[in-house]
Formats: sequence, structure tokens, C-alpha cells
Amino acid sequence: MNISSFRSGVAPSRPTFRLALLLACAGLALSSAAALAQRARPAAAAGTPAAGQGQAMLLESAGKWQAFSSQQGRAKVCYALSKAESRSPANLRDIEGLLFVATRPGEGVRNEISFVMNFDLKEDVEHQAVIGSERFALVAKGKNMWLKNPAEEPRMLDSLRKGADLEVKGTSRRGNPTSDKYSLAGMTQTVKRAEDACR
Repeated sequence: MNISSFRSGVAPSRPTFRLALLLACAGLALSSAAALAQRARPAAAAGTPAAGQGQAMLLESAGKWQAFSSQQGRAKVCYALSKAESRSPANLRDIEGLLFVATRPGEGVRNEISFVMNFDLKEDVEHQAVIGSERFALVAKGKNMWLKNPAEEPRMLDSLRKGADLEVKGTSRRGNPTSDKYSLAGMTQTVKRAEDACR
């Protein structure tokens, strides 16, 4: 799986958000993934961690999900991670979409939901996450998305735990509609494992 490091800037009504992915594959699609999900303060958003700064440890695999923990200095990060099972349009299928549920106890962050689309998104429109009959508004910056209203994260997490699948409807920077579909099999188990590892 080829995933490069990326950085997002400041989003409306949301603190600056940065994700750095460090990936090493061995066998299964995500089984040897090394990843780091981390929020940065606006003043510190100029760069992303270099490879090897935070070595991730696989905690558990369940269904289409995996749980990891990573230590970077004194900062510990734990997260559940899943890869989109399908993507449209067809010309985007060789670029993987990822969903993170991250906990960073040092920052008081628990179960923060974020999406890495790995293609440029339109930033002046509302994107959506659809779980059954529930819809959640998403905002985008660069190649990344998160909930427009962070206060909805507990409700969305509850919907993810109860649901069977998730569809992320976005709009590319060129204005084309996109769709990523995720299986939620194993999500509850791996999110709990990540939470427990960062208590």
C-alpha cells in the first residue's frame, strides 16, 4: 500500500489538523502499517514528522479494522484504522482512502474521527458521511476531511458502532462527486482496543 505523508492546514471552526502516515507493508493490506494521527497547533503546522520518528505497534486486527499505538517522545497516540473497500469514480481507485479514530491523551483528545482521501478536495462545499439513515456534515482541507461540528463525534461514533457500513460522499477539487465505502466490521473492537491502550 503506497501512502505518502501529508499535511492539512487550518479549517473553519476547527483547530489545525495534521496527520502523518508512516507505512511498512508485510503480507496483509494493513497488517504491518505504521501510522501516526496527530493534531498540530497552528504555529507548528509547518512540517510533518519524518519517517521513523514514531514507530507504530499493531495492537489488534478485527474484520476490516486494525488498532495501533505509537509513542513519539512523551506523546502517546492510539488509533483504529480502516481502508476504504471501494471508491468511485474509477480513476481514483488506485489511491487509497483511510478512516482514523484517534486518541491522544496528552491533548485530551478521545476518539477523534478523520478521513484521509489522498486526493485534493473542494474546500468551499459540505461533504457527507452516511451511516444507515444518519448523515454527518464533513469539512475538507487539502486531502483530508473531518466532522464539521466536532461536538457530533460521540454521536457519529455511536452510529459507527451500530452500523454495518459507511459511505463518505465528497467533491473533488475539480468539482466531481466521489464516494468511498467502508465496512464497519471490527470497528467497535479495535476502537476499544485503541482506547484501552491510551488510558
